[in-house]
Amino acid sequence: MTTRTLKIAVVSDLHVFNGSSEDSKSPSTIGTADAQDAPERHPLRGLADIIQRDKLSADLLICPGDLSDKADPAALIFAWNKLNELKYQLGAKHLLATAGNHDTDSRNQHDDHDPKGNLQSLDPMFPGVDEALCDRFWSRNFVIVELEDVRILLLNSSAFHGYGSDAKPEFRHGRISSKTISALRMALTIGEKRINILVCHHHPVTHNPVNEEDYSEMVGGDRLIDLLDSGEYGSWLLIHGHKHYPRLAYASGGASSPIIFSAGSLSAFLYQKIASRARNQFYIIEIPIDDLDALELDLAGTVTAWDWINMSGWQPAGVGSGLPHQVGFGWRESARTIATTIAKHLEDKTDVITGEELLIVMPRLRFLRPEELEAVVRRLRSSHGIVAQLKDGMISEVGRS
Repeated sequence: MTTRTLKIAVVSDLHVFNGSSEDSKSPSTIGTADAQDAPERHPLRGLADIIQRDKLSADLLICPGDLSDKADPAALIFAWNKLNELKYQLGAKHLLATAGNHDTDSRNQHDDHDPKGNLQSLDPMFPGVDEALCDRFWSRNFVIVELEDVRILLLNSSAFHGYGSDAKPEFRHGRISSKTISALRMALTIGEKRINILVCHHHPVTHNPVNEEDYSEMVGGDRLIDLLDSGEYGSWLLIHGHKHYPRLAYASGGASSPIIFSAGSLSAFLYQKIASRARNQFYIIEIPIDDLDALELDLAGTVTAWDWINMSGWQPAGVGSGLPHQVGFGWRESARTIATTIAKHLEDKTDVITGEELLIVMPRLRFLRPEELEAVVRRLRSSHGIVAQLKDGMISEVGRS
């Protein structure tokens, strides 16, 4: 009997523009005028190659916004069509997205006082659901998509872009209003799913890894986190884009605080502060639905990350990429406790054991975030004289020094 695993491909912040990426001022490596016959030069063509070569697949394809750059209508159509092609290449049943600040014509450059008009004109309908649910997304600023084991909440954190006074332009930040919070609270009381995923564009809590001035955090994001952390509506994975800097973290709060996955950009040119610490990335999240109870974890999974390297194509993520090739989330335990458990397991071992052997007896190790795993490695050495080696974001071998 096979166990169910939910696989989610994540593609964020493409920033497709109408032109050629050969232009020195281009915002992205994907332009509508680019030739798409070279997988080492075109990220989407490269994805098609690794999907076929490595037999990658997903149940869902999720895009947390910024399909286009500066809301260019031709680029938006191009990006949406390409994402639908990617959906079929992955064998995904659903493509679900939300609007980014670059997808909304907040400065009326391309349409007549209708910031969301070009998004609403896309075919298939945006954000990837039927007409009734699309209407709900645009009228209520969110929609809930119910699948067999999963509840997916698509939140439009750019809903108010194009409105407000010139003195305080909305396009500078995300927002969730008090009315939307109230409507969400009511909607989430209906039904319950084991896996709950919220997709939005803007970060709901401060995410400032390069010490820059940042005013784009979602206004009202703290109330959103409080709602999800209440424990009344299940455990949540929140996926957002916008920052172009990948990170996995837990929101502040209690034991049920949401897991926050900040997806890196698929193809935007990264400015210097970020480019020295992260790369363009593509992700597949895997959540072992049927194993969670046996693992005694509410919500846990792994993320596999690939880096885009121009002239080389997609490669397994490496050091300094933002996220390593393999990373986990969901096991919330202290480094001291985990290190002590590993040390006890090694008491009667004279040889080094492999990471795979360790996972057999401690399968929850797979669900530690990179920072947590590094803390365990340090604690093993300092408290127990045990050396653990990391490779691709996982323990590869461990033994006494």
